[in-house]
Amino acid sequence: MLKTKKEIILETALNLFADKGYDATPTSLIAREAGVSEGLIFKHYISKENLLEAVVKAGYRRITDKSKGLVEENDPNKLISNVLDMPLKLVEDERNFWRMQFRLVDEEISQKHHLRYSHSVMQKLVEAFRKLGYAEPELETEVLMLLVEGLWRSYLTNEDKSHFIKMLDLIKTKYIK
Repeated sequence: MLKTKKEIILETALNLFADKGYDATPTSLIAREAGVSEGLIFKHYISKENLLEAVVKAGYRRITDKSKGLVEENDPNKLISNVLDMPLKLVEDERNFWRMQFRLVDEEISQKHHLRYSHSVMQKLVEAFRKLGYAEPELETEVLMLLVEGLWRSYLTNEDKSHFIKMLDLIKTKYIK
């Protein structure tokens, strides 16, 4: 299926933001790499910040679609296992998106969408820990999400999949009963 110019702009911006960072990527470069005029970028997105927001929103839409089945699990142990597996699955599927997010960790646009996404996962984890009889399910959820965040960063910056899987398996032995 042929991509629209708008889709090409989004994909090009994502790749450049992941490689160079948002601040170091002028819209003129995005236009040149996408094979469009800079004016077309501003016609579709009004500003570079709006383009970034569109890239982030589109990424989280894809992430949400890909992870929906993982978090719609009723078995609490399986849900926890699925959440722990998310960094591996989602980084492999969307490496450039996560590379961009890693670079944008302090940007409000990025934080807003990341919090919205992780909030729904956290709600399900609290319920899973509650079902498993943990004394402080909210605190357990926070700890697990910190581990997931660390796993995500680790796998993103070090592509040694076998080492990552060893760490993942070790963490699972501590949580999955």
